[in-house]
Amino acid sequence: VERAKRELKASLFSAPTSAEAACKDLGTQVLAYNRGLPASEMILRIDAIDSEEIKRVAWKYLNDAEVSTTALGPLHGMPQYYALRQQTVMHRY
Repeated sequence: VERAKRELKASLFSAPTSAEAACKDLGTQVLAYNRGLPASEMILRIDAIDSEEIKRVAWKYLNDAEVSTTALGPLHGMPQYYALRQQTVMHRY
C-alpha cells in the first residue's frame, strides 16, 4: 500500500505542466469533488488510505458482482461465464 501511495503521488506531481494538462487535472477534480483540490489536500487524502480501506472498496465493488468479459481469437481456453461468476461469490460454510 505504501509503495502504491508513493507511486500515485509521484505520478500526480510529476505530470507535464502544460496548460492542457493543468486544465485536464482541474476538470477531473471538479467532476469528482465539485471543486479544485490543492496539492496539500490531495496528499492528505492519499495518506489517509490504508489496507482496510482498500479491502472495503474491493469488497464493495468486486465481491458477488456481475462479470463482464471479452475475448479475441480462439476461445478454447476461456472458462464459461458461470465459472467466472462463481469466482466472485464468497462461500460461507
